[in-house]
Amino acid sequence: MHDATLIDALTEERVDRVRWIARQHYEVTDAWFTLPGEDQQWRRTRVGALSTDIPDALSLAHRTLRHDALFVIEDARCHPEFTRHPLVVGSPGLRFYAGVPVRDHEGVGIGALCLVHTSPVSAAALNFDMLHVLASQIEDEIGHHLLTRRPPGLTLDDIDTLTGLPNRRFLQTLMKAELTLARQHRGHLSVCLLNLDGFKSINELHGSDIGDAVLRTVAARLRDAVRRKDLVIHLGGDEFVIVMRDVLQAEACQRILDQIRSPIETSGHVHALTASMGITGYPGDEADVDVLLHHAYQAMYSAKEAGKNGYCRFDLELHHARRARIAIVGDVHQALSQQRLELFYQPKIDYRDDTVAGFEGLLRWRLPSGEILPPGRFLPHVENTWLDVELSKYVIDKGLTALEHCMQRGLPYAVSVNVNPSCFLDSGFIDHLHQTLARHDQELVGKLTLEILESTSPQQDMDTIVANIRGCLRLGLQLSLDDFGTGQSSLSYLRTFPTQKIKIDRSFVIGMLDNPEDEAIVAAIIGLSKSFKRLVIAEGVENGAIESRLRALGCDLGQGFHYSPALPFEDAIEWAGEYCLHHRAF
Repeated sequence: MHDATLIDALTEERVDRVRWIARQHYEVTDAWFTLPGEDQQWRRTRVGALSTDIPDALSLAHRTLRHDALFVIEDARCHPEFTRHPLVVGSPGLRFYAGVPVRDHEGVGIGALCLVHTSPVSAAALNFDMLHVLASQIEDEIGHHLLTRRPPGLTLDDIDTLTGLPNRRFLQTLMKAELTLARQHRGHLSVCLLNLDGFKSINELHGSDIGDAVLRTVAARLRDAVRRKDLVIHLGGDEFVIVMRDVLQAEACQRILDQIRSPIETSGHVHALTASMGITGYPGDEADVDVLLHHAYQAMYSAKEAGKNGYCRFDLELHHARRARIAIVGDVHQALSQQRLELFYQPKIDYRDDTVAGFEGLLRWRLPSGEILPPGRFLPHVENTWLDVELSKYVIDKGLTALEHCMQRGLPYAVSVNVNPSCFLDSGFIDHLHQTLARHDQELVGKLTLEILESTSPQQDMDTIVANIRGCLRLGLQLSLDDFGTGQSSLSYLRTFPTQKIKIDRSFVIGMLDNPEDEAIVAAIIGLSKSFKRLVIAEGVENGAIESRLRALGCDLGQGFHYSPALPFEDAIEWAGEYCLHHRAF
């Protein structure tokens, strides 16, 4: 027996909320809750908008309790027990029914939560997890906790009150169960994380009430875009997750994007939204719940980077490559702190008087094994990371140290080092340079050249870059535009960057003897440099024929393997001495 006190514990508001969520989630005609009383007579029934006799509704719920589990009738007109049921042959013309028992603390059925629809529905098209969750909420509401069948930790707090969708908390429980099921049955599980593009501006321009209305519309559209058995979760803010028990096909992805892209009208305002989606899933991505979600986020960010309004699938190989890159960055940082990075020096020959003008300091990584890695083996992994600026500061300091050693020996050589363009976007870079130069002899400053890589120079803040370049010039440093000719705005840089030197990219120099177009480019750069009163240097001088042609074109300096590879400092100084013995003295 369940007395009136127990029944009255079910407030209209709470039960109506459960019914509303069930109705919205499953998109059915209505949801009912029924509760029996003494001697198997029904004491109270919660029925929705349908006008029915309570005993007729209760007979269906009673059948659910006798079944002692989820009970589904896909089409009542074809069911032998219910084909002539009053709710089927009469109003409202019920066709589909699905009910789950509501139990007390002893596991005894005390009622049923039911879905009803006036059209047939295939049970295979539905995922009934949410119905079980909602039934457990009713058990909590009347103070009876299901011990054996209730998913642990689920409450009505697992439902997002704004959209009626499950929330992040429920997602964790659901995905754990779905992953276990997929592993046991060698099935598939797809997880799609969706982020709205441009939603923030709607909130800022129109307020949170309009934003909430947009989110409710998006939630409804997402439910329309997926199958009944798929689950849509509102993570919060402008993020949603769709969980499917199979592979998410391209057609489904496009259908979801199309639903979001359609204009949304709220309170007289029309909003244009798009979405970026990241997709991952089991078994392609063998991971736990948190890692799967993290991978879905990564894929979503890739979709945004690709231009938004699209989707990207999580790429496990790319993920491993990124992890490897992170590891390399960490190793390079450790090598930097342990002084295992050093500069090797490649000579530069001055064609005007046939002397050694100086050296370019090129970074090398000496491994504990003794192996020496060239920059191409590790610097590409460091580009566009926080370590870029630190390495640039390091090579500047090492270049100044090399100049001090030259000065102590009475050698007039200059040194150049490569500086990452991101340094010139760093507001503290000039101050750091000033402090670094203060630790060295001021006579050396004019002999240090900072080479800026022209092909990767940032374009988004040219004013800051030029201001920092001028700051370097005020400190007395020399500047050179490196790899000239490979960037998209070479002529603009020649005019905008107040550098004293231009270095022709080796790709043009190496091919100039075999490719007339390369030679024409080299000749044009030399001519432009002369017009702008810039010293011009050619890198990639691999043989005497290239050297002769460069001299004939009026190039000022050259460097390359025709003279020497990059060498440790002492070896480079020794090489320069031997060169001077065989050529004119400096």
